[in-house]
Amino acid sequence: MHTRVYVSEDRTKVFVLFYEAACVFSNFYPAGFSAAPNIQKFLKNEELAKEEELKKKQTFKCSEQYFMYHKVLLVGDEQIAEQILNEYNPMKMKLLGRKLNMSKEQLDKWSKISRDVMFNACLQKFSQDETCRKTLFRTHGMTLVEASPTDKLWGIGLDKNDKRSEDERTWRGTNWLGETLDKVREELWKKEDFRKEREQIEKESLETRCQLLEHFPL
Repeated sequence: MHTRVYVSEDRTKVFVLFYEAACVFSNFYPAGFSAAPNIQKFLKNEELAKEEELKKKQTFKCSEQYFMYHKVLLVGDEQIAEQILNEYNPMKMKLLGRKLNMSKEQLDKWSKISRDVMFNACLQKFSQDETCRKTLFRTHGMTLVEASPTDKLWGIGLDKNDKRSEDERTWRGTNWLGETLDKVREELWKKEDFRKEREQIEKESLETRCQLLEHFPL
């Protein structure tokens, strides 16, 4: 089971706990999408950002690739950028991004824009893939939680089967990825283009949605 849904006794709290690459909410999940790389947009350099928008869109194999590619664009390492684009293994993409020789100024810039880059990576992924999007929509009214036992920034620093993951007061991390996915879901939920999908999900009971989330893919 790649996803565990925790529902409190009074049903006021529902956590969708995920981590494994086979889970649709993971950045390693193989959901391709097209997007125009544009690091200047995240750096708020409006003139340069407009020039970047004119460049051709590229196909990314997963949201991790988009995220790490933009990290490389910030540094300007063309060799690693090409390696990331040619890579098929998400873990190797991540490791390539970690190989970057970043100055303190670049690290500071990346820390300021990384959440925006991740938001756009996930927005593109879920807006362009119907299966991913409908699964995300099934979490409406719930809280997405990256139950990574090793990541205390993007995750909660706890495994999804750890009882402490059921109470945000005992989390050991900030859950940035979960918060990002919640934001992406709410933005897409409002779009008229996806009204039929939204109406379909609204007809499903909480029990049905939990079951479908825990057994994805069927």
